[in-house]
Amino acid sequence: MADISPLLARKLLLVTGKGGIGKTMVAATLGQASAAAGRSTLLVESAATDQLAPLFGAPSSPKHEEVKVGPNLAVVNLEPSENFREYVVKYLGQRLLYETVFSHRLVKTFINTIPGLAELMMLGRLFYQLELASGPRHQALVFDGYASGHFLSLMTTPDAVLQTNIGGPVAKESERVKGFLADREKTGIVYVATPEELVVSEVLDFLPKLVEKSPAKLLALVINKVPAPLGAPFGSPSTGAAAQYLAHQDAAARNALELLARGLERLKNESGLDLPVYRIEDLGVVPEPFPVGFGPDLWRAAAEGLAR
Repeated sequence: MADISPLLARKLLLVTGKGGIGKTMVAATLGQASAAAGRSTLLVESAATDQLAPLFGAPSSPKHEEVKVGPNLAVVNLEPSENFREYVVKYLGQRLLYETVFSHRLVKTFINTIPGLAELMMLGRLFYQLELASGPRHQALVFDGYASGHFLSLMTTPDAVLQTNIGGPVAKESERVKGFLADREKTGIVYVATPEELVVSEVLDFLPKLVEKSPAKLLALVINKVPAPLGAPFGSPSTGAAAQYLAHQDAAARNALELLARGLERLKNESGLDLPVYRIEDLGVVPEPFPVGFGPDLWRAAAEGLAR
């Protein structure tokens, strides 16, 4: 898997992008590729409904329970309030603080009064899982992160909490989490987009903000659902409405990709932002559960897009 080694070299990959563009599929296949490279990998989400486990043919499980879905690969869905409790009690070692201050209905009240506190605990959980957990630890973690706007707020959480002057173990944890996110050898962000002009315009506007405000490094841009060249792999209609539709889709995608290329060149000249761009062809219907080798094969093909 040397073709995506810059991504797999990190302990923590944070995947984000606009909703509805295949972000979860990208995160899941990255996890599968990491596991195939021989690293014990954990895929993490924080969602009302499990999305990762079913992609591997595994049933939904109670929140916070890891489910093994393949060799070297497990998934977990973290529920925010339970993660808050577990992190304060187990990882910060502050059971009395939780039981006397944060317990019962006061938990939600307290979380709401300190912006970003629940998000800090989510980031802290990822940090602890990789760096501090007792016993065997996963070698890599892929977080199927929130949509871009919420994700940017997540990345600024440590600073937001520190600005409240809360002090104590929470302030110490904020500093540790921020330091881990800022470690460019350990942590990185993968941003997912699609070849649509509106999406591309939003990407070009958002990426500089992410680079400016996030302590974690932006590693790569992934363009999902790139139309295959007309006539490949099984041929396409040469006449009629279907042919016109395919030609329109192909032209729109090409225009969007050209807009992206110009925009990235401008950002490179203006701010030095130089991103590798991986391309994932439009797969139509993604097979579920993922076959063995699906993720590695997909990323091997995506890496070829770097040269196009």
